[in-house]
Amino acid sequence: MQSTIEAFEQWLFEEGRAPRTIESYVSDVKGFQRFLKEKAAGEEQPLSRFSFVRFKEHLLQKNFAVATINKKVNSLKVYNDFLRTTGVLSKSIIVLKNDKIHTSSGSETAVTSLSDEQVEQLLFFVEKRNKVSTRNTLIVYLLLYTGVRVSELVSIKLTDSDFLTTHPQVTEKGGKRREIGLKP
Repeated sequence: MQSTIEAFEQWLFEEGRAPRTIESYVSDVKGFQRFLKEKAAGEEQPLSRFSFVRFKEHLLQKNFAVATINKKVNSLKVYNDFLRTTGVLSKSIIVLKNDKIHTSSGSETAVTSLSDEQVEQLLFFVEKRNKVSTRNTLIVYLLLYTGVRVSELVSIKLTDSDFLTTHPQVTEKGGKRREIGLKP
């Protein structure tokens, strides 16, 4: 007989979730189940409002980052959806709008960026053709002026570029494609 976790993993696969997403959700649900076993709080039921709230409080007490807690809440919400789909639960126990930890806009993570002086120094350095290859100069320009992630940049292929419209395509997180504009 298939365990609940294995059935959840299979359900995620059938729903078309990305392999890393499946791995993350399953890991978070396993962590929740370990917490239940340690606290001996309603192990017979896979998910209850009481156990969820206790788990969230536990994460807060352990000083987990807000983003990490919210990721785990999201994973348990998907698990809740699975349990409802399979008939184990009759209602939603987790409501993301209410259960995620809300923070002030812009305070989720501190993003550091280069100062204008640092950008000038970098551009001055890459303009020295005898020291920096054309490829590396292009990498710096794309990162500075298009807003692409490093992972998106390294996945760009020559066939992704439309040289007539100067709009190369990048693959975002989750496999979505988008164009980035370049001025000739």
